[in-house]
Amino acid sequence: MSISRRSFLKTALTASGTLMIYAVAPPLAHAIATKAFALPFLEMDENGGITYISYRSDMGQGSPTGQAQMLFDEMDADWNKLVAVKEGLAIDRDYYQDGLATVGAVSTFLGWKNHRRTGANLREGFKISAAGRWQVPSERLTTKNSVVTDPVTGKTFQYHDLFDTITDVFLPADAPLKSKSQATLIGKPIPQLRSRERVTGDAKYGMDVNFPGLKVAMIERSPVSGGKVNNYDAEDALKIKGVVDIIEVSNGVAIIADGFWAAKKARDALKIEWDNGDYETQSSQSIAAQLKDMLDNPMESKDLTGDAKTLIAEDNGQILTGNFSFPFVAHATMEPMNCTAWVTDEKCEIWAPTQSKLVALEEVVKFLDRNNQDINLHTTLMGGGFGRRAQEDFVIEAVEVSQKSGHPVKLIWTREDDMRHDYYRPACELRIQAKLDDENKLIAWDSAIGYVNPGPYHFIPEIRELHFGRMIGFAGQEPAYKIPHQHYSQGYLDTPMTVGILRGISHGYTNFSVEVMIDRMAALGNRNPLELRAELLKENPRALKVMQALQEINTNNPVQKEMARGYAFAFEGKPGIDYQYYSGHMADVSKTPDGSWKVEKVWVVADHGRVINPNGFTRQIQSSIAFAMSMMRSGVITVKNGVVEQGNFDDYPVSLIGDVPKNVSIKLLDNGAHPMGCGEKMQAGIQPAIANAIEKLSGEEVTGIPIRSLL
Repeated sequence: MSISRRSFLKTALTASGTLMIYAVAPPLAHAIATKAFALPFLEMDENGGITYISYRSDMGQGSPTGQAQMLFDEMDADWNKLVAVKEGLAIDRDYYQDGLATVGAVSTFLGWKNHRRTGANLREGFKISAAGRWQVPSERLTTKNSVVTDPVTGKTFQYHDLFDTITDVFLPADAPLKSKSQATLIGKPIPQLRSRERVTGDAKYGMDVNFPGLKVAMIERSPVSGGKVNNYDAEDALKIKGVVDIIEVSNGVAIIADGFWAAKKARDALKIEWDNGDYETQSSQSIAAQLKDMLDNPMESKDLTGDAKTLIAEDNGQILTGNFSFPFVAHATMEPMNCTAWVTDEKCEIWAPTQSKLVALEEVVKFLDRNNQDINLHTTLMGGGFGRRAQEDFVIEAVEVSQKSGHPVKLIWTREDDMRHDYYRPACELRIQAKLDDENKLIAWDSAIGYVNPGPYHFIPEIRELHFGRMIGFAGQEPAYKIPHQHYSQGYLDTPMTVGILRGISHGYTNFSVEVMIDRMAALGNRNPLELRAELLKENPRALKVMQALQEINTNNPVQKEMARGYAFAFEGKPGIDYQYYSGHMADVSKTPDGSWKVEKVWVVADHGRVINPNGFTRQIQSSIAFAMSMMRSGVITVKNGVVEQGNFDDYPVSLIGDVPKNVSIKLLDNGAHPMGCGEKMQAGIQPAIANAIEKLSGEEVTGIPIRSLL
């Protein structure tokens, strides 16, 4: 990217020269505004080439590909005419109701509502436009591969022949949608868009943004969470060649320089006196102790069904207690946080690898106290997100540095910055007590959880003080299983240590604990763990089918000698709503000569509704296995005197390609239901399946992650 100051100011005011088609679609059920909205999903050039405009952030997960498939399928557009993909601008909520952030695997979920509807409306719009030119009924016309045809006369129009009239056509808001059998692109293993760019190095990530006059900025932040600057001495730092300015900002002291190394050397030369606040007395041990205390002294407690606590206290049947401990976990994205911002008196231009472009825009509007029409936020490709880039902090930092310094700046976080100032997955302590009756039926379940509260840091600012904001800290505590007596309690700890969403969110520890306990209860009652799960899920048809498919795979693949097999189930949602998914997991583990554990093979059965792109779906599962194993191997952030001790991949290693199993078997159950994405939904089942296999092989209880002896 190479632009002058003059062209920078003109860019937002000039058109691209291509036709931008706005498609009217009905509002989403959860949308804040009630009116219909216009969203530009594509541009079309005079030769029929189509540029797809993606409103979902692209972290490599492939959601733009799936959404384009839905749009093109319903529109009857020629996929071969897709010439480019670009990111759409965030404008405002009335305009942009396609979700506030690319999180929760919602891109496919939302795309099924609006991309299909928009595609169908456009298809009918092209037919109406052609019918007007030919003076024939639009109902008799057909569409295929970007062509409108009149079967009676044989006449045709290319879609691009109609582009000068399509914007004047009233597009029907309820055009008929295709059935599953009529689909031409949905369900096809289409290669992921922009793969070639990534392989060749032509893809532009946030870190690649560059133009004349752009400066590099870095911030020295308090090593203790919640700490503030008392005073600082920048005399030595200002002597370093290339340093342009040093200023105090909300999160610390910022250095502005001509290049990265000048900024880095100047930051190292800063002398800062910090006010560390109260958190400098905290450690991983003290945090865990406070969370454990909440298991016996909860803030909230309820009986979901029956009276589990009374039943467990009775002196009969068989009772097990499981205690689990989970540390803070870092995202460790390959591309550290960065953002480029240029704030002038007239405009604010931002280039950000963000998962949450609309929230970032709104927070910049608040910070600068300007109209959102004065701010352009361009979303770049990003080297991983996993939930970290749903937070707006690094965007606000860049805007503040540019505003106060008067320079366009690219704010760069080092790996150490990224590791020590993350929005970590919350630390958690969890205890489950469960009881079998005299017939070895699971009849009582009592779950208690203490977690670090993510509510104040929720990626949607307006719910940070609400119960829903805290929910990402304990969701998944209630299992899908039909257990007659269930009781739950919870407590949470507020800290200045920023915590948030990480791939799988709280299900990574809540479902982990549930599934480990289910295998233990099966062993206690001398029950087959898959049969026990199927029995407890028999009232949920989709969940039961997943377990039955896993049972068949288990039967057809006997456990090899000197290996052990573990099982797990994962879910979200409930029957009767669109947002639901189910997956079954099975893992074989062996013990190596050096005494560590090796995952030999993993099986996954997934029902996430209609499968949009099977290649993309299976890739997400494979990446989830690598991510899950990385967390199990080394995913631990420790705190000492309020300071995060880890800083780079030497003390927070991640799994490499050779660390994950070579044998992975995936079965997708496409039942035609409302589709779900897969980006974050697998860790909660993969990890407990592996843990259950390790328990069987070792005879020792797994009490959480990481499992240090796991390769």
